[in-house]
Amino acid sequence: MLMKRLREAGFVDPTPVQRQAVPILLGRHELLAVAPTGSGKARSIRHWSPYDRTLAFSLPILVALKTRANVGGPRALLLSPTKELAQQSHRILTLLCRGTNSLRTCLLTKATQNNEMDKVDVLVATPLRLKSLIEKRKCNLSFVEFLVLDEADKLFEMGFVEQVDAAVAACDGPRVTRALFSATLPETVEQLARSVMTSPMRLTVGERNSANATIAQRLLFCGRESGKMLALRQLISDGIKPPIIVFTQSKDRAKQLAKQLQGDGLRLGLVHAGMSDAKRQAQARYAARYVDRFRAGDAWTLVATDLMARGMDFVGVGTVINYDFPASPHAYIHRIGRSGRAGRPGAAVTLFTEEDAGRGDLRAIANVMKNSGCDVPDWMLHHAGSGDRSGVRRRKKRKDGREDNPRREAIDPRVAANAAAAATAAAARRREKGRAEAKKRRAEKKASSSEKPKPKPK
Repeated sequence: MLMKRLREAGFVDPTPVQRQAVPILLGRHELLAVAPTGSGKARSIRHWSPYDRTLAFSLPILVALKTRANVGGPRALLLSPTKELAQQSHRILTLLCRGTNSLRTCLLTKATQNNEMDKVDVLVATPLRLKSLIEKRKCNLSFVEFLVLDEADKLFEMGFVEQVDAAVAACDGPRVTRALFSATLPETVEQLARSVMTSPMRLTVGERNSANATIAQRLLFCGRESGKMLALRQLISDGIKPPIIVFTQSKDRAKQLAKQLQGDGLRLGLVHAGMSDAKRQAQARYAARYVDRFRAGDAWTLVATDLMARGMDFVGVGTVINYDFPASPHAYIHRIGRSGRAGRPGAAVTLFTEEDAGRGDLRAIANVMKNSGCDVPDWMLHHAGSGDRSGVRRRKKRKDGREDNPRREAIDPRVAANAAAAATAAAARRREKGRAEAKKRRAEKKASSSEKPKPKPK
């Protein structure tokens, strides 16, 4: 039945990571897998399917668990850093589990958190919601046999460590097999990952922390922030390969950029972390609806934040444009990995300014490009940035150890002016309110003092 479902979905030839990961997990060995994004962690190179990402670890889970078993809790747990990636993983599990006596899968959401988890075989969840479920004692994870951490480098960032530790501690059964999958794995994150595993097997496909070789990458200098909009419009008018994803560093900048591009005749979409689930799903349906028009050559542009850079598989993305410079080489690899998937050619263009070069961010990205086989000028490989000497500050560290996004000029000057005016008006209202309250307090104090009886003379 499983082979039939695979053939129906178009999965024919396993990819390199699938060939090696499946037997390792079937042998109940713990696995630490690093493979370039788009290299086929979930699909065949010859046959593409929109249900991407999870075959390398879902196949051994489905084969090992076989059929339903009411043991009192889930027997497999898949953790993903974002709701979108969890939904994507759940879709392919549901696709492969169809049939008589098939395994029961559950995507942990607000709507399903009160379900009877003791009847679930495979649970797909995000860390925060799962931690809440564990604390309320609504889910028994002691029967888990397979624990998979997808996009492990993101899960082991400072913001997720506590939730991941809670999930790992709850999966305390004697037969649990742990597996970590990611496209990039910094050394500090790898140390944290190994702390929850015992003698894992290491699987690396391609060169570590490198981008997919099928992506043609280039850097485009724009001078100042104001030059980036001109460069983007010039790229689109020159006829870059659609569909296009344009990445920005924040949801506010994504909204500004989408507003600026609305009058350019593009089929435009917008996705960022500030959207409700309904709006995000509407954007995904919008993309799927225009698949045939993409193939016919109609341009379509999606403006997004790094929310879309983690494991999400959009249909046939031709070009990725980094409108705002990536925060790190790992963020860069994940962003451009939305194109060039499953052996298809892709393209990535990264816009950079004098400020980006001055912060010292340029050299790290240039080295990733060189390791991926792209031609890079020598000066970029040795450009260390100028730091505070040129008035450009390096990225600030936050309390959790992560780096802040740099401050940039607003994409839409009118938005910046309106925001500044609104902030000024709000500050004026606060000051006026403070004066009124102070005046009221003084009046009350004066009234209370006048009402006090005067002391009688001796």
